[in-house]
Amino acid sequence: MDLYRYFHPHHNPRLRSKPVRQLELAELEQAASEMHKAVRRAQIRTTNAPAGPIRAEHFEEMLIALNYLLETLGTLNDAHPGDDTSEMYELLAERAEAPGWESWTQLLRQRLELLKSSAPQPEVPPRRASNG
Repeated sequence: MDLYRYFHPHHNPRLRSKPVRQLELAELEQAASEMHKAVRRAQIRTTNAPAGPIRAEHFEEMLIALNYLLETLGTLNDAHPGDDTSEMYELLAERAEAPGWESWTQLLRQRLELLKSSAPQPEVPPRRASNG
């Protein structure tokens, strides 16, 4: 999945005037979390087997920066007003034909179907029996 191309207006010109969606913020937060885990694992590996001049303490500042990034993205995500269904369908359409997004689009389709099926249906008043 190529997350970068879905944030850069050069690859997706519709983004020039489109606000960041909450789902996109959540994706950035997830990517930052994965990066944090990967850097932490690299730090542990380097503790066990240093790579020449590279030592475990070289990863400390990166982990501090990634913690800040995770906290900031979490705050932005919490402050976002949320995505409505039409924005989610729009995002689905943007990524539906992109290679590497097949599972993601399938999951979002299923989520949208669940939302549609669980949405409250308008009440229909009962019919009156006609006397004629």
